[in-house]
Amino acid sequence: MATAPRLVLRADGNGRLGLGHLMRLLALAELLRPDFTEVLFLTQTPDEAVRELVRRAGLSLGELPGQPLGPEATATLPPLLRPTDVLVLDGYSFDYAYQLAVRPLVARLVCLDDIHAFPFAADLVLNPAGGVGPAAYDLRTPGARLLSGPAYAPLREEFLTPASPTDPAPSPHQVLLCLGGADPRQLTRATAAALLALPGVAHVHAVAGAAYAGWDELRTWAAPHAERLTLHRALGGAELAALMRQCGAAVLSPSTISYEYCAAGGGLLLLLPTADNQHDLDRFLRAAGLGLPYTTAPNVLTAAEAPRLTQQLRQAQHRCFDGQQGRRLRQEFTALQVPAAPLRLRPVQPADSAQLLAWTNDPATRQQSFDPAPVPLAQHETWLAGQLAQPARYLLLLAEETATGEPAGLIRFALSDNNEQITAILSYSLGPTYRGRGWAAPLLLAGTRAALAHWPQLAQVRGEVKVDNLASVRAFGRAGYQQVASSGPAGSRTFAWVA
Repeated sequence: MATAPRLVLRADGNGRLGLGHLMRLLALAELLRPDFTEVLFLTQTPDEAVRELVRRAGLSLGELPGQPLGPEATATLPPLLRPTDVLVLDGYSFDYAYQLAVRPLVARLVCLDDIHAFPFAADLVLNPAGGVGPAAYDLRTPGARLLSGPAYAPLREEFLTPASPTDPAPSPHQVLLCLGGADPRQLTRATAAALLALPGVAHVHAVAGAAYAGWDELRTWAAPHAERLTLHRALGGAELAALMRQCGAAVLSPSTISYEYCAAGGGLLLLLPTADNQHDLDRFLRAAGLGLPYTTAPNVLTAAEAPRLTQQLRQAQHRCFDGQQGRRLRQEFTALQVPAAPLRLRPVQPADSAQLLAWTNDPATRQQSFDPAPVPLAQHETWLAGQLAQPARYLLLLAEETATGEPAGLIRFALSDNNEQITAILSYSLGPTYRGRGWAAPLLLAGTRAALAHWPQLAQVRGEVKVDNLASVRAFGRAGYQQVASSGPAGSRTFAWVA
């Protein structure tokens, strides 16, 4: 079996620039680490706070010299990168020219972006802000994809087990304040003072990161307010998640910290932008009914309706943050590494009946079927006619070899009646002459994407294979599916894709 590739992360940050890009990639590394042999974090001239963050995450740190990014891409990186690497860039200086220079050095290039200010040479662009579609991006690599919205937000594990929306909400009079770990504009003190001046605020918990530059001055100022103000610094993920669950209200920058609050249980989220690059996320959170502008704080934190509004926002936040972000990202990063096969999909037609029956009754196919008996012609034709007559329930796609147009295989989806979530059950087969070429995983992936487009309401796609069908087991894994508790016949394995 081929060795799993290396994940290489590239971002910069410090107390002056802020740590948002670094923290986002550290969360991504935590989620993806099981699928890579090594995770290497590359950053220019890190300070001790950044070194400690990377050490605490258990990652290898590559310290790059301070230099313009052009020479970095053309001279510094080539000896460090491998042709099997998956390289992830997070930062607004990694423009199209930089991407073009590094793309030939690696197997796949991924960009995290939330300003869509220049073209992209990446294979995958990830924007955690919702409400941003492909029209906002100039994706110049053939087959490049955009993943956007909170469903693909890289969040740390501690925030992926949300509280139930029916649990009692914590008091909105307990207010969390965090304007980024570094808060380069030093807004924490002034905002804490404004909150303490509100009669509806019982206690403020102000959080700063290790890179916060004005810590000693902040502590000195906070000392006289100790009964109503607690300062926290460099909290770990578990500590921060626990604190969030104690605070029914929060004043946060519209960045990853806001997503973490929503995912951890949420509440009365008040958004205070601290940087221009937070525009997309700020707009999305407010438009989706997940947060309110900080300017409303004097009214909502002192209103009698604050508890009801807190519960209303929590329910909306729970609908957006289902705890499956990590699983979706692992799916997509695994699928990203599947080589494109020279095939295309089209809907099955009645004229395909004879070809489908021949594949169905192929001895190797029958051997791996849960019912090994050959299928009679009349039974097959009745089955096919029934499936094609119900396009709202069934989707049958024929795979053709791109170059010749020859039929190569079939992938079929049927909506299930037996799940609370809307689920499609898939089955697939390749013609005998197309087996052994590595086409099964690309077929599964292309078919799955087609099914998700056909049924936008799908929650998941499932497939069942016999335990001894090792080729299919490997194909599902390569396509990004994850094995789950078996829901099929005895002697089967079940694989699932979360939409």
